[in-house]
Amino acid sequence: MKHYFLLLLIPFFFACGESEEEIRLRNQVDSLMSITSEDQTTMNEYLKAFNEIQMNLNEIKEKESIITTKTVGDVELEDTDVEAINNDILAIYELMQENKKKLAYLRNRLDKSNSQNKELKTTIKLLNNSIAEKDIQLSDLRTQLEQKNIDISELNVKIEEMDKSLAEMSFDNVQKDSVITDQDTKLNTAYYIIDTKKNLKDKGILESDGGFIGIGSNTKIKLKEKEFTETDIREVTEFPLNNVKKIQIITDHPEGSYKFEMEDDKYVSLKVLSPEDFWKMSKYLVISVK
Repeated sequence: MKHYFLLLLIPFFFACGESEEEIRLRNQVDSLMSITSEDQTTMNEYLKAFNEIQMNLNEIKEKESIITTKTVGDVELEDTDVEAINNDILAIYELMQENKKKLAYLRNRLDKSNSQNKELKTTIKLLNNSIAEKDIQLSDLRTQLEQKNIDISELNVKIEEMDKSLAEMSFDNVQKDSVITDQDTKLNTAYYIIDTKKNLKDKGILESDGGFIGIGSNTKIKLKEKEFTETDIREVTEFPLNNVKKIQIITDHPEGSYKFEMEDDKYVSLKVLSPEDFWKMSKYLVISVK
């Protein structure tokens, strides 16, 4: 199906160059470099977080520019174009979530320190305003996409789940390294699905030629994650196969990093022998059974 997308839709979204708010924010972060009233180690931590948030905002701006390019003017969108727009918006929201976590951590740290540093407080306020403004722009964009009958239903579900997860977090207990994100959890989270080839295709996990949708595009499968089961690779090393006669591992996992348990010429389970090796090529496991 093709979509006809008449736009002057997104010019409001981003003008070229930096906005006044962005210039103020950049100058404010730069001004902190000369501050000596705070402990230098603490100040370096603030500056690192500020710069990471700003880098994320810059990346968001680049992705927004890509969306604008795809949709400006009198444009005819293929399904692949719509999917790409969904993926770009999802990537933007993930960066926004990361920024909100970092900003919440900074606010919490500043409150607990009882710091009276006006420069720090001003910078955090500017960052908060910039993120809030971007939230409004993205909400407006989603509304206009829906009004143009662009299918973003799966995207909306994913975003709602992300917002709910963020709202449930208690930032009073955020550890110092959560300024970057919870690397440990992220590194040890994987996703798997075991199903027939027909069902995998119907769910959008496999392409028509039988290839995994993640090949060449990791962001492409994020909208399909609800079809997978999430697992901790440190704890789960065996996947039941329920005595099927034939199987095919679709994703890439090195030989020798796993083995099959067999019984009466049927596949009972897949056992991961070396989690580090097994998951190093892909954090997704797709198995087709028959």
